[in-house]
Amino acid sequence: KGALMLNTLRSVINDDAKWFADIRDFYQQFKYQNIGTNDVIEWWSNRMGSDQRAFFDEYLRHAPIPTLELKSESATDTTQPGKILYRWKAAEEAFAMPIKVGDPNAWTVIKPVTSAWQSMSWSNGKDSFKVATDFYYVDVHWE
Repeated sequence: KGALMLNTLRSVINDDAKWFADIRDFYQQFKYQNIGTNDVIEWWSNRMGSDQRAFFDEYLRHAPIPTLELKSESATDTTQPGKILYRWKAAEEAFAMPIKVGDPNAWTVIKPVTSAWQSMSWSNGKDSFKVATDFYYVDVHWE
């Protein structure tokens, strides 16, 4: 699970040059030390410029992996696009990991939360809506 979590973190960062520099710097910072989970969370939070506690707590402290819940809504007016509704189902209430969805040739990055449904326009139908599950350690559930 740890390697899959790290690959997910790499996908969240979404910049391989930065990722490999971060990994190198992380190693240099802690190479001769015993460290704990809080040290790791604090370091990555500082490096990414945002609190990463919910991300690490979700993956390290809970057995089930986060699930991206999706719903498809057709437009009542056929001249308007339909919608995809999305939210995270996760043990950590503050979990709000960004994820790539939509068309694999031109991914859209969304930032679902656990507390409310959000939506995006989507005219291509439910079957053509994809989630980049090769890059993120998550489940996907359509309602």
